[in-house]
Amino acid sequence: MEEELREETIIASITDLSEKERNAYIIFLAGTHVGKIHHLQEGELILGRDPKANLVIDDPAISRQHSVLKLSEGKVTIRDNGSTNGTFVNGQRVTQAQLMDGDKIQLSSSTILKFAFQDNVENVFHKELYKMAVVDPLTGAYNKRYFDDRLKEEFSYSVRSQLPCSLVMMDVDHFKKINDTYGHPAGDYVLCKIIQLTRSVIRNEDVLARFGGEEFTIILKGTPSEGAITLTERLRKEIDEYVFEFEGKQLHVTISMGVATLPHENLKTHEAMLKMADELLYHSKNSGRNRVSY
Repeated sequence: MEEELREETIIASITDLSEKERNAYIIFLAGTHVGKIHHLQEGELILGRDPKANLVIDDPAISRQHSVLKLSEGKVTIRDNGSTNGTFVNGQRVTQAQLMDGDKIQLSSSTILKFAFQDNVENVFHKELYKMAVVDPLTGAYNKRYFDDRLKEEFSYSVRSQLPCSLVMMDVDHFKKINDTYGHPAGDYVLCKIIQLTRSVIRNEDVLARFGGEEFTIILKGTPSEGAITLTERLRKEIDEYVFEFEGKQLHVTISMGVATLPHENLKTHEAMLKMADELLYHSKNSGRNRVSY
């Protein structure tokens, strides 16, 4: 029902957009206004929770007049308006920046927007509808719903074809401490960077998803335990040695992982496989963290 209402909101908004010229617009990817589209007009647009803002956003984590979008001579810029938590474009905190088609704007952990500058508006939004249904708006990884469906498919295929398949559960160590010490924008930066580092290690056909909070999953298709262990140890080491730098501060980040692999005599269902990987993850957490259990 929620997805249907969201689609109706987007389709209704498309009809209001001119098809005779290139349109600059923003779409809410996450937050209380998810699915809402705003067509940018020439001039300035103030974003914030102040009722006097041009675009009022019901989010207590953003400032009353958080930032300003300006469309002038075919170019769109965003300016932070002295907000408490900052304005981020593609994960980088900005004072002012010119926006490019596809840029992701983050005003808080909950409120995430996407900027687009396109001719074929309807085509763009059909693609955006799909992304909103299957992709986590913060990290760009697949969401839990998509992961659940794919795990069922890959488990069944692996059993039928008698091919190996590995499932990785990974969790950021002491993530609450990162948020409490450096703030939630720093935590969001860490999650996005971990996804970026993970993508550099896995293959295109592997499925990377955000399972919830600071927990992620990877489906390694056709990968036996030896290959999964090699990959996860490489990823664990790469994150451990990477220098996470946020607003001039260096953060040391580690992850813990659990790996379950087919075939296995105790794995008769995809739920059992997920449970085993989760139990192995928590074995890593309880054994000192920054390690892989399999």
